[in-house]
Amino acid sequence: MATLSVNRENMISSTEVVRNFSKVLDKSKESPVFIMRNNDIEGIMMDIEEYEMLLEKIEYLENKLEDAYIAKELKGRKEGFDLKDAVKEEEIMDLLD
Repeated sequence: MATLSVNRENMISSTEVVRNFSKVLDKSKESPVFIMRNNDIEGIMMDIEEYEMLLEKIEYLENKLEDAYIAKELKGRKEGFDLKDAVKEEEIMDLLD
């Protein structure tokens, strides 16, 4: 797995990318390449497998965050719940008719 580190070796001008696309693409398989324009990082070129892995990690973390939020909400609702406040099945069925 390539590590994401920004150093001079990983920074390439947009002009160099255009002139040496195949070489830059090969380099991006080893580690992400930061594409510079006017001394600012404007883009990044990286291996597709690394990109897909990052997307999977993001999805996993989003799911964990959502699960934690739901668990917290359920806990709060259970603590404040009194069975006498529950809606009876007959009332629900009447609303559905």
